[in-house]
Amino acid sequence: FGNMCLHKTRRFVPAGLCVNMKEKITKYLEWKGTYAPRASVNYRIWLERFMQVCGDKPLEQYDIGDYVKYKHWIDSHYSSYCVQYSTIIIKNFFRFYRDQNYSCLSPSFIKLPRSIAKSHRAVTEEEYKKIISLVPENEFRFLRDLLIIRLLWDTGVRVSELCDLNITQINENHRSAVIQTKKTGNQRIIAWSEDTHYYLMKYMAVRLELPQVNNASALFVGMHQDRSWGPRLTPRSVQRMIKALVLEAGIKEKITPHSFRHGWAHKRRDQNAPLAFIQRGLGHINPISTFIYEQYNDNEFLKNANAYLRDRKS
Repeated sequence: FGNMCLHKTRRFVPAGLCVNMKEKITKYLEWKGTYAPRASVNYRIWLERFMQVCGDKPLEQYDIGDYVKYKHWIDSHYSSYCVQYSTIIIKNFFRFYRDQNYSCLSPSFIKLPRSIAKSHRAVTEEEYKKIISLVPENEFRFLRDLLIIRLLWDTGVRVSELCDLNITQINENHRSAVIQTKKTGNQRIIAWSEDTHYYLMKYMAVRLELPQVNNASALFVGMHQDRSWGPRLTPRSVQRMIKALVLEAGIKEKITPHSFRHGWAHKRRDQNAPLAFIQRGLGHINPISTFIYEQYNDNEFLKNANAYLRDRKS
């Protein structure tokens, strides 16, 4: 049996027909990439970790023992949220091949663990004002940073969507832009305030005069070490910028670009905006996703609870 591979059905077939896991992952991700190219990148990371823990062998040779081994390993290395996310990926992978009548581990044996909800830290209006007060507008780089923070606060846009903005997408007459939602690929409109528009026009006047740079169509460009202007600004650069400003502002809690997205949703909630409006602004297909952004933290709950109690007493 040296040149044979053993299937779960106990049938023996030539080894050449037993394609190893690495190739099965590639085939699966090619299909996944046809409708969710961004997700396929993350899927590869977790599927290859599964393969590293359990070994690269024919798909048909993985059994429940392999999954248990992987589950024990990932439980000891990652948070509950990552464990849940990776379990979904493994389950979807085996379902993909099971649906094609492959004799492999049934996805019904892969149970999704409960996950502690992620903490959704929202920037407050007070924190937002404290942060922008630290950013001067007398230099182009600082003006760029000020505009970025204002747009994050005004629109609830994802930082990756903001960095993807091109000059041609800006509608100056309506203070808006049509962007492509990162997770779904659907188009949606974002809009900003008159104050933010003032800084945008001030920024654009300088941006359009910059010498030719890589990704010349990009609204926001980065800076090289020699202080010359270069390619499109990256989300990581925005994260570092905000981290530095939060530290300078003396804010102890962690604030990221995504915190402004939560801040946008919380502010609209407090303004009694309809859920459908918040859902559309955030670019969610499923309204259930929007509920996460509308949840109250402890401080918000106490503030509102005391207000209700006062109203009732009067």
